[in-house]
Amino acid sequence: MDPLDTLPEPSRRGLLAGLGALVVAASLPSPAQASNLRDYAHLNDAANINAFVGIASDGTVTVLSPAAEMGQGSSTGLAQCVADELDAAWGDVKVLHADEAKAYRFAMIPLDPRHMTGGSLSIRVWRQPMREAGARARAMLVAAAASRWGVRADECTTSESVVRHPSGKEATYGELADDAARQKAPRRVRLKDPSQFTLIGKGVPREDLLGKVTGTTRYGIDVRLPGMLHASTRTCPYHVGKVRRVDAAEARGMPGVRDVLVFDDFVAVVADRWWKAEQAAKTLTITWDDAGHGDVDSASISASLAQAMSPDEKDVYVCRRDGKAEKVLAAASQVLTSTYEVPYLDHATMEPLNCTVHVQADRCDVWVGAQGPTLVVRNAVEITGLHRDQIHVHTEYLGGAYGRKGNQGWIQQALRIATRVDAPVQMLWSREETTRLGRYRPAMRMDFKASVDDGRVGAFYGRVAGDNSGRSYMSPFLLRLPLVKKFLAEGLRGADSPYAYDTALVEAVPRTFHLNVGFWRSVNQTYTVFGRECFVDEIAHALGKDPVDLRRELLSDEYTRLRAVMERCVAEAGWGDAPEGRYQGVAITDWGGSFCAQVVELSVVDDRPRIHRLTAVLDCGIYVNPDQVTAQVMGGALMGLSAALGEAITVEGGRVVQSNFHDYRLLRMKDAPVEVEVHLMDPAGHPPRGVGEPGTPPAAPALCNAIFAATGKRVRTLPIPSQLSEIP
Repeated sequence: MDPLDTLPEPSRRGLLAGLGALVVAASLPSPAQASNLRDYAHLNDAANINAFVGIASDGTVTVLSPAAEMGQGSSTGLAQCVADELDAAWGDVKVLHADEAKAYRFAMIPLDPRHMTGGSLSIRVWRQPMREAGARARAMLVAAAASRWGVRADECTTSESVVRHPSGKEATYGELADDAARQKAPRRVRLKDPSQFTLIGKGVPREDLLGKVTGTTRYGIDVRLPGMLHASTRTCPYHVGKVRRVDAAEARGMPGVRDVLVFDDFVAVVADRWWKAEQAAKTLTITWDDAGHGDVDSASISASLAQAMSPDEKDVYVCRRDGKAEKVLAAASQVLTSTYEVPYLDHATMEPLNCTVHVQADRCDVWVGAQGPTLVVRNAVEITGLHRDQIHVHTEYLGGAYGRKGNQGWIQQALRIATRVDAPVQMLWSREETTRLGRYRPAMRMDFKASVDDGRVGAFYGRVAGDNSGRSYMSPFLLRLPLVKKFLAEGLRGADSPYAYDTALVEAVPRTFHLNVGFWRSVNQTYTVFGRECFVDEIAHALGKDPVDLRRELLSDEYTRLRAVMERCVAEAGWGDAPEGRYQGVAITDWGGSFCAQVVELSVVDDRPRIHRLTAVLDCGIYVNPDQVTAQVMGGALMGLSAALGEAITVEGGRVVQSNFHDYRLLRMKDAPVEVEVHLMDPAGHPPRGVGEPGTPPAAPALCNAIFAATGKRVRTLPIPSQLSEIP
């Protein structure tokens, strides 16, 4: 017997219902209160929403986190917000994922509130409501103590999970929990002044650290249910193709196989163990319909992107126009031109995609590590035909996501399988299936021009071509909107580029290919910042200026915080004062109001880059846990370096070539920086912004700019060749 088979299946709501203690807002919000959910995305008052806290009679404080925990540390940060306002001892705090419900939705898309995690929004959206939840629970505990002792509530104080009165009376939160549960929750509460914080802004240990170190944390792949079956799949490798014919005779006769299910675009083998299902799936003989994409390869995709740069291209969307850049460029005596190109990228999460579903006559339960539980409900309603109130989504820990687990194609597969299996069934994609069926960061091309007459930049021109990473998430109507098409140039448009030019023109050309695409960590800035920051260095070289000095000249007056971040970064890195034989490169970015600068210092050993040091500085406004912010910037930077140094999804005959970590090359320890240091700017009262994504975009251009400083070779196509002599 698998040891995991003996583990009980915990119920989040069942746990809170059985506490026999204080549960703050155990019932979901009323319709009137739910209307306030739209305000979350704008950080407005959400005082009426409070379904986050439970206190057991033993004093354990259970925080229901509305954000999925995928390694970013949001469960710890949001628990800190609750515990600080609650005046709870940090050692008493436990965190559970909140099951999908109205109380945990917010409207990132107007008029469409969803329970979801992504876009580095968790702290931005939930910091205030979670603080209010803690403050409201504290007020109820104090009211219970005051009533018990016959004293005024304003005479009582709290700290370390204890209510105290000047008379010497005191009671623990656990002792007061039952009485507090009968108190009326106050509609409004006073929150602490930042000077009173004991946990917010402090680097407390992660609440999930012990479980992850000891291996007891349960991820989606660890779910075990009585009578559960397992499914392994073979999905059409052309992404948009279909199943033509299947020979499953051998698979059906293998030990442990219960059934072979054929769907329009995939085949599933169901067995009593996953390994048996996977071995049987390997014997399937499937003929696929390539939907006309059998001749597509990486070269043809690149050629299509090149065609999009033609002056005769019709499908062009202007994303930025400052003055008449075309005329300035036409009249210039010296024009710098460059082309930058990047490949498809996989998310390469440590945990392969999986989902466990049990469909019964009157309910459907889904256990999954997903970024969007509300979308899981919608998919389950459509596929099972049940009412949404009969759908129960249980969010498990995610073994990595980076945007991949926002799309739900694999969950739809699991639901479709479960409708034909009279038992709980866990569908697990193999690593090969996970890699070849990704929702990739699109392959993109960027063409740039700049006039560099008279020692200055007179005009800037950029055109971006490629697939829209939002295509897997948006309706056909939204995808037709010019605003959405211009999304391709995020990081180059006037609203999100930090550089002010005398004249500028930026254009976007959509190109749709048959491969699935999706949001990858930092979305479009993974490629636009690479091209932009490398091209700024090219301009600096052409003008004979230091790259940092040119950025000082070009930075818009509106970007005072980014300027301060850059100055801090070059100072910490010792810009211009690297040890002999080492060379430096710099890059900066504004990701949604979080400002990041990085300097890479490297040498060239045996014709390969050796990164000695990466220095990063971040201004993300107010932060909750500086240790987690630092870890996120480190992780983001390493992911950016990994993509630059080796990652690429390629296509042959319409199919993805890569299948596992042996041919989808992630960053090795020997290639990682010897030293990574992260510095955080004083938040100075600025609102909180994202931290999971701004660390990724500057890493690749800072690396490539350092390579130019060392070798005189410009890297314009990623990934970087392992031997620098191979750079054209």
